[in-house]
Amino acid sequence: MGNKDSLMKEDLHKGEKIEKQTTPDVWAYLPHWIAGGFICLFTIFLLAIPGIIYIFIANLVRKGNKYYITNKRVIHEFTFLSRKISGTSYDKIQDVHLTQSLVERIFNIGTIHMNTAGSHNIEVVFKGVKHPRAIKKRIEKHTIK
Repeated sequence: MGNKDSLMKEDLHKGEKIEKQTTPDVWAYLPHWIAGGFICLFTIFLLAIPGIIYIFIANLVRKGNKYYITNKRVIHEFTFLSRKISGTSYDKIQDVHLTQSLVERIFNIGTIHMNTAGSHNIEVVFKGVKHPRAIKKRIEKHTIK
């Protein structure tokens, strides 16, 4: 729990333990790397600085997304200049969906959507995670009673 990549102790409930922590996979940001490369090519006269800045910011955003599976709930923490934490307990999760594009299937990444009771909106999303089927199964293990 002591490293800077984990939720702070006060963010966890009493008796709650992190079982799995992950971030979006590098391949999930492939469109951003390609866009940054094109920006570099088209701004060669400006020493490609805008493209490099774009790639740098995209990587900070990727690393700013952290997903946690605890023994009590799922949590999405986003930290980039500000901080946002959203989560839901397993007893409120009604549906767990996995979506993968063809490219995502090739790189074994995907997005997990978790719908909660009483809402038609997706409450928690783990975007671009590696081994999404295993993560989905881990979440469903807690939701099935």
